[in-house]
Amino acid sequence: MRSHLVAVALAAGLALGAGSWSKAEAKPASAKPAVDPDAIAALQKMGAFLREQQKFSVRASVTTDDLLASGQKVQFGGTIELMVRRPDRMRADVRGDRSDEHIYYDGKTFTIFGEKVGYYASFQAPATLAELKDVTEKRYGIDLPLADLFYWGTEHDGTSDITAATKVGVSTVEGTACDHFAFRQKDVDWELWIEQGPRPLPRKLVITTTSEKSRPQHGMVLDWDLAPKLAEDLFTFAPPPEAHKVEFDTSMGRGISSHQ
Repeated sequence: MRSHLVAVALAAGLALGAGSWSKAEAKPASAKPAVDPDAIAALQKMGAFLREQQKFSVRASVTTDDLLASGQKVQFGGTIELMVRRPDRMRADVRGDRSDEHIYYDGKTFTIFGEKVGYYASFQAPATLAELKDVTEKRYGIDLPLADLFYWGTEHDGTSDITAATKVGVSTVEGTACDHFAFRQKDVDWELWIEQGPRPLPRKLVITTTSEKSRPQHGMVLDWDLAPKLAEDLFTFAPPPEAHKVEFDTSMGRGISSHQ
């Protein structure tokens, strides 16, 4: 009988211990928050470093998913070459399977030229790049290439929209050692690879649209030059003889009007 009671007591103790251990495992007291502050700090450090660069060029190799009428997912490719000289010069060349346009800003005029269609449109621009983004987005519905990368660590960075953030690990992008981070927002998951060391540059970005059944992705790999030689004429548009000037269609909220 005594042996039986000891056995029952031991079994009960093990059961209670197992139950307590399971609960502790399910909700550990030291669990990391969904939004890891170190991941957010890495974004802010990257943004601060980018804003410090007074002159740079970056080439992005881009892939974008889309759906055929049959529902099959396909992928399109392209490149973006962005050249910047602060505070008032920018040039972007966007080429790909479905786009071919050039953007010019010389501190006075902003122009988009669609090379394949032969049309261009211009407007009198604000005096600095810092003001330009607000005008192009709110008045003309134009997203400047790669512009969001430069706003982390500012009041416009959208940090409050992030619902999950974590460091995935260490990875190599085009031979460069990077810290790999994963973020989540409403309808969007995205990953970012940031160069290790004294130059926290974004080297790779993948965005997944989670609100769509096919979960299409948009990705880019970035190659940076922080000491480029940028001639003055890069930033000023000189229309070819066969080019036609049109007006921006502000009612459509995006780009050159329906003359295209």
